[in-house]
Amino acid sequence: MKEQEWIPTAKSPSLKKWADGLRKEARRLFLKDKTHGHMLFSFNGNDGLISVNPIPPKTDQAQLNASIISAVKEHDLYGVIFIGEAWVYFPKEKDHTARQLLDGEMRVSDLNDEDKKEALFLRVENRDGDCLLYLDEIVRDGDSVKLGESRTIYGEDRSWFSDE
Repeated sequence: MKEQEWIPTAKSPSLKKWADGLRKEARRLFLKDKTHGHMLFSFNGNDGLISVNPIPPKTDQAQLNASIISAVKEHDLYGVIFIGEAWVYFPKEKDHTARQLLDGEMRVSDLNDEDKKEALFLRVENRDGDCLLYLDEIVRDGDSVKLGESRTIYGEDRSWFSDE
């Protein structure tokens, strides 16, 4: 992937360009390898990308979130991009299951297989309040793996910069 330009006076658009470029590269690598490791990209306001960290498989999500929040504070990060695979649930209209998930009564991994989908997942958050999710459904059929429906979700509640 060609490194994206970072413009300190246009941090949010610069981070969005990075997210777009990383998503394209993640999709390309996923289609080639049929999987994608979890990766964390950290950005500061002046220099842009300052670190790329692979996340070990089966890392506890709560522990990962706590580590990201700690890194944001400790290193005064401007933005973070996380890429990996995740189980997701796409809500239906007037959906009780969605409410249970949002209220923490259950986890997506607890759902029946027909109610959840596997997705290539990219989440970007920044200090300015932006949060963006890209979800590309993973469709597995025997040895065949492809990417299906794509969704972009704007305005998700921030997790890593939430107390700012």
